[in-house]
Amino acid sequence: MRTPKQILENASRLVALLPGLSEQELAQFRKQLGGSIPADIEELLLYSAGFDYKPIGTARFTGTEGFEFVEVFPRSVPLLPDGFGNFWVVDISPESGEWGCVFYACHDPAVIVVQAQELGTFLSQVLDPSPSNPRNTLNYVRKEAVTRIWKDDPWLVSVHDARSIEDPVVSSFARQLPDNFGLADLRPREVGSGFSWGLAGPNAEVRRD
Repeated sequence: MRTPKQILENASRLVALLPGLSEQELAQFRKQLGGSIPADIEELLLYSAGFDYKPIGTARFTGTEGFEFVEVFPRSVPLLPDGFGNFWVVDISPESGEWGCVFYACHDPAVIVVQAQELGTFLSQVLDPSPSNPRNTLNYVRKEAVTRIWKDDPWLVSVHDARSIEDPVVSSFARQLPDNFGLADLRPREVGSGFSWGLAGPNAEVRRD
């Protein structure tokens, strides 16, 4: 499996690369995130801090301004805005510092969707979309998956039902939640899975296990 740096290097003829971080800038970014950064991500950041690509705009591996979903993603890097107030964001483990799943955080409609299992896959989806599954996965997520979740919410179950699920992680967390909550288990990181955070109204509360 290719590293994020190798994927970006392979597509460097298609994009305008942003300068890589200096060692001092990398140390400052590490401090900003509040922990360690995986070796493959450090390698990527030293090579390039992002890129300009005409079809999607500017992706920044150190984050971009305007992201407001911190209650859902308390430790994260907003990689790419879509120009309509929505963002693709990489979720970071507060324990290990691992850069994990990339999500599409959307406010119209108000849903959260799994875009890619990790950053390298996301870069491939952006820079070489033809072989991805589903094909052209960025458009699939922000159009088809977003609409399906807002309409049907197939991954959200009532907290009452979640309390009786045999998975101890799910049932234990469900017992900590008020009776009017729903629960979505996104651990499988299935592309297009997610939940609507806005159907409960503009002041809906979201909690993470």
